[in-house]
Amino acid sequence: MSENKASEKVHVEGTQFYRRSAFRDILRIVIITIVTFVAVFVLASWAIIDAGARQAFKEARDVRRALRIVGTEYYGSMTSIYDQYSPNGMVDGAAERLADISTRDGEVILYSWDEESNAPLQFEYRKGLYRVIYTDTGARDGITLGVEGDFHIYYSFEILRFEAQ
Repeated sequence: MSENKASEKVHVEGTQFYRRSAFRDILRIVIITIVTFVAVFVLASWAIIDAGARQAFKEARDVRRALRIVGTEYYGSMTSIYDQYSPNGMVDGAAERLADISTRDGEVILYSWDEESNAPLQFEYRKGLYRVIYTDTGARDGITLGVEGDFHIYYSFEILRFEAQ
């Protein structure tokens, strides 16, 4: 019996090759492909949202300049552009004049206005899924009022829509 056991234990020296499972190879390729597609999708979505936000920011800067111009026009006619009881915060005709001067195609809501320097203190610009809120941070001496401010850009998407029947 000892001779039988000795012959069963054959020791092989050198490199031994093992056959890998085809299932493991396919699974690894599928996982790498899915991870790659998800990463590309996330990066592309981020780039598209970022480009749209930058465009909305540029248009909001144009709106700020146009608000100052329209405010000065209304000041010249001894009236104010600001109407706190209006849904968009502006008197009748001011929104149309603002659209003529600026390159915007979104909606402007004027929240507060400085009558002394004819400058916006706070307004909101909405375009598509982007919302830009401008808040003036300049000194109240009139020199930098309406020129220095913070723009906060928000992106939102519609989750549900209910229509009236």
